[in-house]
Amino acid sequence: MMTPKNADPLRLLYVEDDPTSARLVKMIAEKEGYAVALAASEKECLKITGEDPPALFLLDLTLPDASGLDLMSRLKEKHPSIPAIVVTASDSIQDVISAMQRGAVDYMTKPVDARRMLVSIANALKLSTQQTQIARLIADVSNEYSPDQLVGGSPAMERVRQHIRRAAVSEATVLISGESGTGKELVARALHAAGPRVAGPFIDVNSAALAETLLESELFGHEKGSFTSAVSRRRGKFEQADGGTIFLDEIGDMPLPTQAKMLRVLQERSFQRVGGDERINVNVRVICATNRNLEDDARSGTFRKDLFYRINTFVIEIPPLRDRVADIPELARHFLARTNRLEKRQVQGISASAMEALCSHPWPGNIRELQHAVERGVLVCDADEIQPEHLPPAVLREQPAAVPAGEAQGLIEAVERLERSMILAAMDRNSWVKARAARALGVTERILAYKMTNLGIEKPQG
Repeated sequence: MMTPKNADPLRLLYVEDDPTSARLVKMIAEKEGYAVALAASEKECLKITGEDPPALFLLDLTLPDASGLDLMSRLKEKHPSIPAIVVTASDSIQDVISAMQRGAVDYMTKPVDARRMLVSIANALKLSTQQTQIARLIADVSNEYSPDQLVGGSPAMERVRQHIRRAAVSEATVLISGESGTGKELVARALHAAGPRVAGPFIDVNSAALAETLLESELFGHEKGSFTSAVSRRRGKFEQADGGTIFLDEIGDMPLPTQAKMLRVLQERSFQRVGGDERINVNVRVICATNRNLEDDARSGTFRKDLFYRINTFVIEIPPLRDRVADIPELARHFLARTNRLEKRQVQGISASAMEALCSHPWPGNIRELQHAVERGVLVCDADEIQPEHLPPAVLREQPAAVPAGEAQGLIEAVERLERSMILAAMDRNSWVKARAARALGVTERILAYKMTNLGIEKPQG
C-alpha cells in the first residue's frame, strides 16, 4: 500500500532487539516509501506508541523484557484498529496460532523475505483501511436510523422512541403494529441500528407479496431440482440474515402452512431448505410487522395462536398520523427538505394556509400519503412557498368549512405563538438552562432545541 504523493509516509513500528534484523527491515520498508521507527524492548515500544501511534506494528516474539505475545495483547487492547504482524525465528506452529488468536493479521519467519514482507504490510494496511471504512459506515447507519432520527415530537412518538430503546438491547422477537404507511419499516431499522447486531445484515421480507411456495423458498431457500425452476441451490433470507436481523413485514398475511414452519424456526432457530434434508442453524433477531389485528385473527383461526403468542413478546404500536396532528408540520418540513435535496429544487417553505390544509386532512394513507403530498407540492410549486393549490386535490377536498372572514386565525400561527410564549416563559423561569426547561415543559431536550431553532428563539444578549 503505497503512500499517496504529497502525503506523509505511513509510519511503521518494528519491535526487535536484534539490530541486524531491525536495520534490514527498516531499509526494505523505507525503500518502498514507508517511515520506520524501531524499538528494542516492550518499554521502548509502549513509550513510542503512547506519543505517536504507528499505522502498523511489526513484533518480534522474543524480547528482552517481555513476551511478544503478551505485548501483542497489550497493544491490541489499547489500539484495536492498528494491525500487527509478528516476526519470529521459531518454526513453532503453536506460536503462530497464539499470535493470530491474539489479533495478529499475519506472520513472517526470519530471515525476512523482502517481497513477502512488503506484500504482507500492504495487505495489512489495506485491511485496516477497509475495517475503518466499515466502522464508519456502521456508525453512519446507526445515526441515520437512530430512534432520535424518527421525526415527530408528540408524546405518542416519544413513547415509540422509548419502546425502541428498550427493545433494541433485547433479543426478544418484536411485533410492530400499525396501519399501512405509518413507518413500520423505519421502526424496524431503528431497532436494528440501536442494537448489538448493527454490524450484521438487515434483511426484509414482505410476507404479503409472494405466493405460499415462493414465500417458503424466499425465506428458507431451496435445493437444486426441488421444483421446476430451481436450477441451482439458493440461500434463503434467514441464511442471509445470519448474525443480523430479519424483518418479516405483513406477517398477518402469511399462509397458515408457512406460519407452522415459521413457528419452528422461531423456537429452534433452524430450518430446512425447500427440497432439502439438512438442518441449517441460524443466529438472527426477528422483527415482525402487521397492519392487522392479529389477536382477532388468532381467535378466528386465520392466524395461528401459538405463533401469535410467540411473536407477541414485545409489541410496539405506531399511532396513525390523524392521532398525532402535532407532528404534521415537522414531518412536512422534513419531506420538503428531503425532496428539495433529491429533486434539486429550492422551495423555501410551506405557506400557513397550505400547512393548515395539511393539518386538517385525516391522512388515511398516513405518513406515506403526507410524503407524497409534499413531494407533489415541491414538484409543481412555481413560487417560494407551497400554496394550497399545489397540494393534491384529495387533501383540499376534505377540508373543514371555512371560518367567516374576520374571525379566521391561521392554525399554525396560533400554535406557534402559543409554543413561543410557553418556551420563553419556561426558559426565563429556568435561567435559560434547556435541560430544566424541557423537563418543565414535559418534552425532551432534543425536541425543545428543535422548537427553539424553528421558532427563532435565542437567549437574549446581556
